[in-house]
Amino acid sequence: MMTGNVNPEYRYLSILAKTWNEVYLAENLQTKQKCCIKQVLIDEQLRERFQQEIQILQKIKVYPHPNIISFEDSFYYEKVTTHDKAITFGCIVMELGITNLQQYISSKKQSDPEFRFQEYEVADFFATMIKAHSHLQEIKIAHRDIKPENIILFNDENLLFKVCDVGFGTEIIDEESRSRTIGGTVLYQAPEVYRAYKRRKHQAKYNPYKSDVFSLGLVFLLFATSQNMTKQQREELFDDEVKLYNYLREKRKQVKELYPRIKGVSKILKLMLDISPDQRYDFSQLSQIIEERSYLEVKSPAKINHKHLQSISNLDNLQLDIKNKEDVQLDLNGMQNKSQDDLLKFLETIAQQVKNFQMITLQIKLEMSCLNVRTIAPIEKILSRAQKLKELQLHLWNNKLGNLGLLFLTKAIMKMSELKRLTLELPNNQISDEGINNSLPLLEGLVQMEELKLDFGLNHLPMDCCEAFFSLISAMPNLKKLDLGLESNQMNQVLSKLLRQSMKRLPLLTQLTINFSNNPMHNEGFSDLGESISELENCELVLWGSQIKDLGVEEFAKGLSKCEKVKHLNLTLWSNQITKKGCESLGLVLPRLQKLSTLVIDLSKNRIEDEGVRFLAKAIYEMQQKLRELKFWIENVSCSSFGLRYVNRFLVTQQKLRSISLNFRSNQIGLDGMELLYNGFGQATQLETVNLILDHNPLGDEGVNTLFKGLCKLKELQRLFLSLESVQSSGNSVTVMLSSIKSWSELRELHVNFMKNDTDLADDINLRNRLLEIQSNAKINIELKTINQQIK
Repeated sequence: MMTGNVNPEYRYLSILAKTWNEVYLAENLQTKQKCCIKQVLIDEQLRERFQQEIQILQKIKVYPHPNIISFEDSFYYEKVTTHDKAITFGCIVMELGITNLQQYISSKKQSDPEFRFQEYEVADFFATMIKAHSHLQEIKIAHRDIKPENIILFNDENLLFKVCDVGFGTEIIDEESRSRTIGGTVLYQAPEVYRAYKRRKHQAKYNPYKSDVFSLGLVFLLFATSQNMTKQQREELFDDEVKLYNYLREKRKQVKELYPRIKGVSKILKLMLDISPDQRYDFSQLSQIIEERSYLEVKSPAKINHKHLQSISNLDNLQLDIKNKEDVQLDLNGMQNKSQDDLLKFLETIAQQVKNFQMITLQIKLEMSCLNVRTIAPIEKILSRAQKLKELQLHLWNNKLGNLGLLFLTKAIMKMSELKRLTLELPNNQISDEGINNSLPLLEGLVQMEELKLDFGLNHLPMDCCEAFFSLISAMPNLKKLDLGLESNQMNQVLSKLLRQSMKRLPLLTQLTINFSNNPMHNEGFSDLGESISELENCELVLWGSQIKDLGVEEFAKGLSKCEKVKHLNLTLWSNQITKKGCESLGLVLPRLQKLSTLVIDLSKNRIEDEGVRFLAKAIYEMQQKLRELKFWIENVSCSSFGLRYVNRFLVTQQKLRSISLNFRSNQIGLDGMELLYNGFGQATQLETVNLILDHNPLGDEGVNTLFKGLCKLKELQRLFLSLESVQSSGNSVTVMLSSIKSWSELRELHVNFMKNDTDLADDINLRNRLLEIQSNAKINIELKTINQQIK
């Protein structure tokens, strides 16, 4: 790696990429700004091409665009080799980005296999990239190597992307359809360019703008679906135009279904991905049609909330702006104080105006209200008028629907033949087994369902209705995501046996979330769950207060060891009867999960003690797979500082870890534990988000100060959430806390809870004054109150 100076104006810091060129992170010594330097080995053949690249970049510098990377400088330097031969490098200085599009999507999919961009993000990316390349076309420049690696992210909050590598393969166009060299990356070549490449031609006649349009269209498909075309697919499709046409048509249809509110998204992709270059639009034509028809605008959802409704004195004048709206959101939370008669009037007025114009998604929120079988009738009417829905969300928890209300809802939902995503949240609604057995079978005809969330917690349901839930789930073979909540009912381990049987009938399921908490699952239930999840990629098991013991954990671990595909695992097992033996069983399995990237373990309020903590932390330390996110909660488990000695080790070894959440509340961790964390944070410098809960531990001033000294070494830290309530510390730690903020140049958000410590009014005043002095763009919130104030 090159470091130091090859030019007196720049200092090389590290290498960013190495292909046939080398790209370095550098610093401008005069401005102290970080930059990116691309370095090209120059010989006689390449010198002319390098000069052409500088000429193109100089032209872009004269005609800049906010979505094209800025060219800052260029220079040559010579290096003498060991054989006394001089070699020349050409260097191009550019603004520095964060990562490229391909790497960004890959990292997102590692932490969430179902990741996809939001609609407004897709629309903005499509529009800005077309505008950037339309600008290049206006100044007669074609890129000729458009691919995800040549699109750089500059701001991950608002997803600012810029086109890069405009230069080396780029061409200043004098004639659009003359013979020119074959260029570009094979996976993103247009069909006419690919055909010449396959015939091993060095040159061919083609329009470089239109070939760039096709390449960008393929990038758009990746951005919208997060799925790349494989090399094998490429060869099969581009050698057969019929197959290619059908593939692109299906991809356009998929994008339209994923992002129904982006106006004209399928039309734009069709114009860009036309196999015939004669029919394909160039960038100028695309820009024109986008402007004329307002394509790539996100149609805003119709949002009706309780504040809007409560401001209306005369319901006869109520007009809902929902005509031709594809998304309708009725957020009626906040109407809890309405009488049944008033609520009924509001709902009936809404129902009269809701018709199935172009409605694709519908969300209704009415929680903690007086909704019952009488007032559910208008909601049933709304649903009966929205038969073309693809997504329905009903958030109706803490009402009084009862069995008849549930029946009315399911009768309306069963007619929605195109429904693919259903959320039905009905906790604490006075529903019994009779209501479940009569209503859920009505939904078994929705075989096209892909995502299903059912939450019927807190309804005191007995075992008699269990089969109705799993009969419904088994009738939906296309399910990809399942979220089942049956918390605090009157069920037992049979739940897990039925789930295991259902899972065999769901070949496409990759993501499972279950909450069977506060049901007496015992050991048998937990072992059946281990057998159920072997084919999943994303698994979340919430089983607090389920009377699980070490034997159940041991049996579950046997099933977990077969989970070769799991990438995200969440085990929330607080308030059971697990000891260090159960932790040891889990600890033996975790290092075997080779694809794991996100891990959540919550064993709070179990008597696992120091040895149990050590078994789990040692397992994380020994993992060959590298985690990106970790949540490790061991609140109130009788742990001392001694139990943390492997925690600091996994902080060091898990070098890809970006986000960590540690909850050590209500243990006996003191100064020795903070010294261990100090050592761990001192080397885990890549951490960006830290959530650390240390309430009710005897840290004292010295422990708190040691902790902050360790945290100060996290130079990439962006978000810190720290809870230090009642840790036997005084106002002396406030100064250390405030001075630490200066160490985090990337900090965006800081929240510290320092309540119930030995602080006084002077510390409060000092805090306010010092916060005014701190020069930081971060959102800072420090809670600091005296003991006396707390008592009052």
